[in-house]
Amino acid sequence: MSRSIFLPALLIALSLQNVFAAGAFTAEQYKKALWMVTRFYGAQRSGNGPNWLLMDHTYKTSFVKDADGSRNLEGGWFDCGDHVLFGQTFFYSAYMLAKAYEAFPKGFYDLYHGDYSDYAESKDWSINGGKPNRIPDLLEELKYATDWIIKATPNGTTFYSQKGNGNYDHQKWVTAGFMSTLPINEGGEKEGSRPMTKNPEDGVMASFAAATLAIMSKIYREYDSAYADTCIKHAKNAYDYAKTYKNKAAGADFYGSHKDPETVFVLAASEMYRITGDNAYKSAIDKSQLKGHWHVLDYSNSHDLVTYAAAMAVPENKDEALKLMFDEFVSKYTNSGNINEEKVTTLGGGWGQLRYAGNTAFSVALYSLAKNITQYDQFIYDQIDYILGGNKAKRSFITGFCEGCSGSPKLPHHRNVFLRDDNPDDTEKAKMTIPERNKYFGYLVGGTRVSTSYTESVTDYTLTEGGIDYNAGLLGALAYIVSKLAPAPDIPPIIVDPDPDPDPDDPDDTDPIIPLQNKTLLGNFVIRFVGTQEFPAQSKSFTVQIFDLKGNKISTIKSEGQAVRFTTKGKNIYYAVVK
Repeated sequence: MSRSIFLPALLIALSLQNVFAAGAFTAEQYKKALWMVTRFYGAQRSGNGPNWLLMDHTYKTSFVKDADGSRNLEGGWFDCGDHVLFGQTFFYSAYMLAKAYEAFPKGFYDLYHGDYSDYAESKDWSINGGKPNRIPDLLEELKYATDWIIKATPNGTTFYSQKGNGNYDHQKWVTAGFMSTLPINEGGEKEGSRPMTKNPEDGVMASFAAATLAIMSKIYREYDSAYADTCIKHAKNAYDYAKTYKNKAAGADFYGSHKDPETVFVLAASEMYRITGDNAYKSAIDKSQLKGHWHVLDYSNSHDLVTYAAAMAVPENKDEALKLMFDEFVSKYTNSGNINEEKVTTLGGGWGQLRYAGNTAFSVALYSLAKNITQYDQFIYDQIDYILGGNKAKRSFITGFCEGCSGSPKLPHHRNVFLRDDNPDDTEKAKMTIPERNKYFGYLVGGTRVSTSYTESVTDYTLTEGGIDYNAGLLGALAYIVSKLAPAPDIPPIIVDPDPDPDPDDPDDTDPIIPLQNKTLLGNFVIRFVGTQEFPAQSKSFTVQIFDLKGNKISTIKSEGQAVRFTTKGKNIYYAVVK
């Protein structure tokens, strides 16, 4: 081959390497990983749940007495392998999930029911055991968190940030349900509610709470507009609290405070303005708070999230903000000098090392979306592939995920997954096995950036513990990948079919169909589900609640997939809510 032909061919080949990024796994394998990482949050449910890890256990519920006087505070997510809700990671993680869904909705499937009744019925807890229920799984997992955020934000001057005491909680290796039966000073609620942290004078957690609820009011509206309205109401409560303490950040039993609290208030203002359009929030987007930071993305340093939120909220500032995001974060994350020979980032601390691989990949994915570019896709694939087992040791760092790998974590530092209530000593802990029922855990352990150096030890929590914040960035980056390789199908709506002479069984019914989501009804109606290949009509159950315009419930109609009929009375107008 002559030199004149070889060089252009080489340049084309090198160019294509930059354009067409390639992952180490198939589209279905990434989809499986995202399903598992998503359902992990259901294994972190405190309260009545259901928590799917505990559904067949002797103690199925936990901490149902959480309260502040008469205010019920049951619910929310456990932090890590323990049983405390720490606001430092909880509100941040909820925001990360909300942002992931909003940014990459086509990455998220509807594969199961949010109460796991489909798994309980099939006895198959794999990706094949669930049934769709017309709501994307991530939204149902996130709603369990936002339900609690609503409880935690009753007004603009009251804010709850923590449930439980870390020192009490860490005394015994038992499940959350069993621990609930113990005295308060042993982490339980035998004598009543465990300790609640109220009004921590922290603007960071309240800012993340406001931002999360604001986004939830948008992404959940098509499923329940009344709930969306409640979210935005409480988002305003959280924002008002954050505004009062925007310069302050509080630590917790095992967590430090945010490194730069006022920046997060800009994130809250940005999300509130983008969702509501209220200029009062726009005026609070302080551009001076858009700045870089020495550390990488985690719960205590969220500068790149702030910059991204501000960029997307105010179009005239977008280019300037995204340039800052690139100069200060993306360029650093993707710089070859910060990537080791296994192609994983070396940035971030030594505790929970692989959260930083997921977090940087998610941050770069958000930037790529905003700029509509693909040149950093290979970096994103490399970080996620390393976590999934595309590394020298072929070791997966997600408990339960192993596609062509040598193994996944068998001894994660997490009490509920093992279902042990006998408080085993360290020798016994080393012998524990995960019950078959819980093997698809989806728990990202802290891990190590050198795959061959990872050691299985349930007591070495720096390596084998995970957390809701560890999974959050990984989830967002996986959603970016899945949205490209195997985008989720659109979920067809339940429709209302106006019919003056309704006959649900009439195959020749050709009246016009109207998408139904909180529509007003006048006359006689047939309500039915229009099926597709992915969502067969007869497998879809739904409930129709009929209200009059004063809000009085007139009727509740349940269906297992068949059409149902509602006949209005006289000329009254009714309001239908379909769930």
